[in-house]
Amino acid sequence: MVRILAPPPWALTFTLLLLAAPATAQITSEPASPYPDETQFARGLYGEAELGTLMFLADAREQLGFGTALGARVGYDLMRWAAIQVHAFGSTHTTHFGDAPQSGQLLQIYQGTAELKLTIRFGQLAALAFGGAGVARLSTNLLGTTGLTDPEVQEGAVLLGGAGVDYHTLSRHFSFGVLASFARYLAIHAPGAVGLSTYVRYTF
Repeated sequence: MVRILAPPPWALTFTLLLLAAPATAQITSEPASPYPDETQFARGLYGEAELGTLMFLADAREQLGFGTALGARVGYDLMRWAAIQVHAFGSTHTTHFGDAPQSGQLLQIYQGTAELKLTIRFGQLAALAFGGAGVARLSTNLLGTTGLTDPEVQEGAVLLGGAGVDYHTLSRHFSFGVLASFARYLAIHAPGAVGLSTYVRYTF
């Protein structure tokens, strides 16, 4: 009778270790930073769309109320901190002149300005200031019958300035922000108008 002897446990373990393929690990790159690199944000030609409100000062505030405003900008970044832009802007107001027939009418203000914008960036956040000048036009000569403009005057120069805060998204092309502005309409007999708006920007 032939007796087969089982190998000792240590011999079986040693054999399995010899047959096992060696495991290797390779690090191909460092983990990506969760914070975007502001030097990689797109620069150059950009467009903005804005939505907000415009309110005149002094007596014109009650007579023209808060206007709903829409605007668009097209600009170009000359440097990281400076840009030039053209700005088309319009607002719609409902007039309030008591029992006068001019009360309850809709009035639109259209304007176009050329502007210089300066920016200081802090990572994804940026502080900005802008200023410029252009031409504004009223949709009707209604205000000439109330004393807010000279008779039959519907057009005049406008001076514009303001500041805001911009937030850049994780996309290198998109940012959005809020703007506060002051405009002086030379054709309208009022100290000026203040505006507040939000915008979204796309840089090509």
